[in-house]
Amino acid sequence: MSVIKRQTIIGTIWSYAGVAIGTITQAFLIPNFFTEEQNGLLQMLFSWMLILVLFADLGFGNAGTKFFPKFRSKEKKHNGFIFYGFIAASIGISISFFFLHFLKTPITSTLNTTDNGLFEKYYYFLFPIILATTLFNLLFNYARGLYDTIVGNFLSQFAQRILILAAVIAYISDLVDFDQFMVLWTISIFSQFPLMLWHCYRLGDFSFSPVTTIFTKGFRLEFVKYAIFSILTGLSSIVITRLDTLMVYEYLGLANTGIYSTCLLFGSVMMMSYQVSLKASTAIVVDALEQKDYPKIDQIFKKSGLTQLIFGTALFITVVCNVDLLFSFIKPSYSAGKWVLIIVGFAKLIDLSFGINSLILVFSKHYKKDSLLIISFVSVLFLLNHLLIPRYGLNGAAIAALIATILFNLSRNFIIYKYFKIHAFSKPQLTVILIGIVVFAIGLILPGLGDTIFQRLLALTYKSTLVLGLFGVLIRVTNVSPDISRLIDQMLTNIGIKFS
Repeated sequence: MSVIKRQTIIGTIWSYAGVAIGTITQAFLIPNFFTEEQNGLLQMLFSWMLILVLFADLGFGNAGTKFFPKFRSKEKKHNGFIFYGFIAASIGISISFFFLHFLKTPITSTLNTTDNGLFEKYYYFLFPIILATTLFNLLFNYARGLYDTIVGNFLSQFAQRILILAAVIAYISDLVDFDQFMVLWTISIFSQFPLMLWHCYRLGDFSFSPVTTIFTKGFRLEFVKYAIFSILTGLSSIVITRLDTLMVYEYLGLANTGIYSTCLLFGSVMMMSYQVSLKASTAIVVDALEQKDYPKIDQIFKKSGLTQLIFGTALFITVVCNVDLLFSFIKPSYSAGKWVLIIVGFAKLIDLSFGINSLILVFSKHYKKDSLLIISFVSVLFLLNHLLIPRYGLNGAAIAALIATILFNLSRNFIIYKYFKIHAFSKPQLTVILIGIVVFAIGLILPGLGDTIFQRLLALTYKSTLVLGLFGVLIRVTNVSPDISRLIDQMLTNIGIKFS
């Protein structure tokens, strides 16, 4: 087994294990045992951290990853990559802290007069988690450039979430109060940095010494241009995923932010199939673009749209058919987010059906148009949230996300069709949609079994099994996707069943 394949498999295992741990923590424990305000606080801190971390290294992370082959040299200790990275991060982190300190009032203010000021109280906890995450990312990029990703994936995808889970359990068990929990939560995020630093040191050739010959005039200009471009694109991309959360806080306060963010978790889980498809397709699409093999890209584009629609539809109809049961396992106050979950889930389903459009544009010569489109999308999303949240509350934020997602994907696919004459859509997608509607209608009429916890769990199990089973059978019988059919046949064969 090759090093890359081995690291990919192990990294995927840590990622999925981390998602499982994170789901238990975010979807069940925190909604049930923390107040809505406390939940909202964690989401606000995490959202601002993600946004500022993208700026805090001044784009060195992305530019350094792209140009690492120029740095890579055991004899020259990788040409001062660590030194220049830490210099850039020191400047960027200082600017970020300055920004946070002097804009504290507008960032923490909310139009909800009943808010308890929890975000303002713990606001400066942003400093250590931004510092640690920025430096961890720098070190992870360094290790990745040396073809070592296992430890970085383990620390960021799994270990951090295990530590957060332990802190949550300690708080639930009354072993610590909330102030102490916040310290433990911060340590859970901060700890990945020193551990990654130690690992990078053990890789060898680790040096904080500068090498002045690396940045020739031409390379310096190319590096800086790419770094600036990556900051703009990266910030816009992360703002897209976090803007609605920040604006829910601004208009509706911390408690509603906690409810809204919990419902967004479903959308994140739905997009896992997209991430898998993205990783599997990247190298092939890049090569095909280089060779201008557009028929091959068209084939991959259509396959990705169909496969993602199948997985997304299966998850969407299963969750929506059980939506009341799912909300019965957490506090009643979270039921205010029922339609948020449904609307956001539908938006993600539409997103999935458009296939790997982002991958095609980003790695083509038209990548700047995609960047402008992303920046425009942020503006549209801001305007829609500004108009809809005051009028429709949490549902307004979800509706804004749905409208913006449709407009964004239509625009992206228009550009792709204009320049490449390809699109993500195929007739089998209509069959999948029809199957989804039929199975969804059947799932809605399946009866419950009672109100006890055991009866609700049993109902959730049998309804999910029937919905997924029927959907899978119809997908296999119609053979809309030969790839999915082979996967189903293989799964059935493994349990001793042959499909003929």
